[in-house]
Amino acid sequence: MTIVPTAPGAAVLRAAERIPTPALLLDLDAVSATVGALRDDLACLGDPVLLFALKANRFPPLLRHLAGLGVGADAASPAEWRAARDAGMSPVSVTGPGLTGADLASMAREGALVDVDGLDQLRALTRAPDPPAEIGLRLRVPVAEADRTAGRRLSRFGVDPASPELHRLLAGTGTRVTRLHVHSGEIGTPRRAERLAAALAACTRVFPEVRELNLGGGFTALYADRRRAREAWERVAAGLAGAQVRVLLEPGMLLTALAGFLVVSLRSVDAHPDLGRCATADASGWNLFTWGRPRVVARMPERGGTPEPHLIAGVTCYENDVLAEEVTLPPLREGDRLVFNAAGAYTASMARDLHGWGRPREVAVGGSGGGGV
Repeated sequence: MTIVPTAPGAAVLRAAERIPTPALLLDLDAVSATVGALRDDLACLGDPVLLFALKANRFPPLLRHLAGLGVGADAASPAEWRAARDAGMSPVSVTGPGLTGADLASMAREGALVDVDGLDQLRALTRAPDPPAEIGLRLRVPVAEADRTAGRRLSRFGVDPASPELHRLLAGTGTRVTRLHVHSGEIGTPRRAERLAAALAACTRVFPEVRELNLGGGFTALYADRRRAREAWERVAAGLAGAQVRVLLEPGMLLTALAGFLVVSLRSVDAHPDLGRCATADASGWNLFTWGRPRVVARMPERGGTPEPHLIAGVTCYENDVLAEEVTLPPLREGDRLVFNAAGAYTASMARDLHGWGRPREVAVGGSGGGGV
């Protein structure tokens, strides 16, 4: 049981038949449905604030559509901040280790919720012209087990809430901490969600002026089973019972990954002694599929024939440029189109450009915010 679409809708398939390729199609109606379902699941938390993580996708029609749904933004760079602001998203939470004190002060003056990531950043912020009187703090927490590298247990991001230097700096400037923020990779299980909420709740005793708790993002694995996700939110709600705080959440991939589709045309299809039939597409898996391995969900035109294994190779000269392996389909031909799912997050935003083939065009399908087909 999931809250995200599992197959392209009719509007996506109609667009995929006629659009010049390669192209990334984003189904805005699917995004709306996912946002609505997520809000239903989060009802036990009162009225939590959703902040879309812009690192997943900065496509302006998408951001305008999310703004129309009342979804805010999580930004980690000046470019992401400008994209959220220009799309009318509100509120916008800003945190990131590369932001200067001047960056954060400027964004705060324009209404951003700024969360400090480290002590040096805090020092720089307090030295900036017209620093904010109220800030948030990103707290250093253990990283998810799947994200640990080189034996590191604690995240490299955030501050230690018990640091004497942190409290000295805050006292010396009179800066008030009104928000606490954690993000440590995929939450994954109800137990991890419960522990993160408990850690934040405990820290409110150290920072009694806190009015907002931001649990970050990383909910995609959790939503492999919607019942388990609902259990997680119920545990979080129980852990925060009685606390006078607003909850903020930062979904990214969950909202858009399966609402996005890559459409490619095949440049050639050749027999290969090791690979079966090797089809070369007009896009590159190496350039586009950095964090995922989408699968083929549609083929155009449909035709019969005995299914055979195919390797769908990318357009570059890199030996391991592959869009999909061992795809069993009736024999493909030059000029056929394929539609891949799971291309709505971390595809365009992380795209490389080996050989200068360029990025696929991005097109919004459905919705009412403009930019659709």
